[in-house]
Amino acid sequence: MLATTYTELLRAPSFAWMLATSVVGRFHQGMSGLAVMMLTTERSTYAVYSVVSAAAVAGGLVAGPLWSRLADVHGRRRVLVLTSLAHTVTMGALILVPAWPALFVALSLLTGLCTPPMTAAVRVALPSLIRSDQRRGFFALEATAQEVIFVAGPVITALLAALGGPRLALGGCAGLVLAGTLAYACDRNVEAGRVLAERKPSGRVLRERRLLPLFAAALLLTAALAGQVLGTVALVSGRHASSEAGFVLACGSLGSLVGGLIHGVRGRSHAGLRRLLLSLAAGLAVLPLAPGPVTLSGLLFLWGMTVAPVMSVLFERLSSQARAGSAAEAFGWMGSAFAIGNVLGSVLGGLLIPAYGARAPIVAACALAVLAALVCEPWHRSAGGVNKERAQDACREGKHA
Repeated sequence: MLATTYTELLRAPSFAWMLATSVVGRFHQGMSGLAVMMLTTERSTYAVYSVVSAAAVAGGLVAGPLWSRLADVHGRRRVLVLTSLAHTVTMGALILVPAWPALFVALSLLTGLCTPPMTAAVRVALPSLIRSDQRRGFFALEATAQEVIFVAGPVITALLAALGGPRLALGGCAGLVLAGTLAYACDRNVEAGRVLAERKPSGRVLRERRLLPLFAAALLLTAALAGQVLGTVALVSGRHASSEAGFVLACGSLGSLVGGLIHGVRGRSHAGLRRLLLSLAAGLAVLPLAPGPVTLSGLLFLWGMTVAPVMSVLFERLSSQARAGSAAEAFGWMGSAFAIGNVLGSVLGGLLIPAYGARAPIVAACALAVLAALVCEPWHRSAGGVNKERAQDACREGKHA
């Protein structure tokens, strides 16, 4: 059943090529942070790196919805090619310039601003190449592919840095983004699912009430995940991060890989987004009880099995509820929500650990996940409202079929 479901997806025209190249083009998500950290701290402090990292996040917050909107209006191929070239130039400059903090901050901001809107592009294009009943499998597979990036990215970065230093690692990151994005943009179906957007100001999707709960849930969920990471590292390592923490965290990513693949082959069930988020919160509630790294690793694997399914349903819900012509921009704004949540969760965790100990960020993460479950969708709907929503969903299913 598992093999059959994903084999059918991969046989769809252009599907395998576009998914694979999009993963390569997004490897910077799992590489650039570590590479820039190593490059910055060669001559500067971690405080300087935090400013450099914040500049990249700020650029990404603007780039996500901006480039996704322009891709809707002017075409994905044009926007992807131009942004990938600009991203390569700014990354190259970051590699070559002297290690001056002000230069690093400015170039990091530009690099974030030039990030290609690959994630939004692939999440809009590929569902239009498959049957409507295969969309759950796609979003599960795509969410699982994201985990591959975050598992393999740091390993590739460390290997390249060991061979030639952080500049080689950063160059490898830039090369993967350029190669993957251009290869994706060359496919004949790169514009699949695109509906010409009206030339109206960006940000209209933020006024669509049915999307706001999804953006809020995405922000809170990512904040919870960031807090969990910090808490886990502190539990395993103490005051100074150790390599052992990386292996423990990898157990959670492995669980997410397994959970995502299993979720993708299940038929449409009654376990909606709220129930999945509550399951994720329940898993977080158990983590602080682990007596040691071995038990914690096992619990992280089991908890990780809820992560990719939550992400998959979140993406599937956004895809079905976004209006025609604004889906890419909607995914761009969700990317911005993820970035904000990651920053907030990291800051919160950093404040809680010295004050209350390593378990505090995980407890806070559990609370954030519960809050995400509370706001992710309406609680009470009238029968008429439900029927109207079902009719709208049926129309959207026909649009994507």
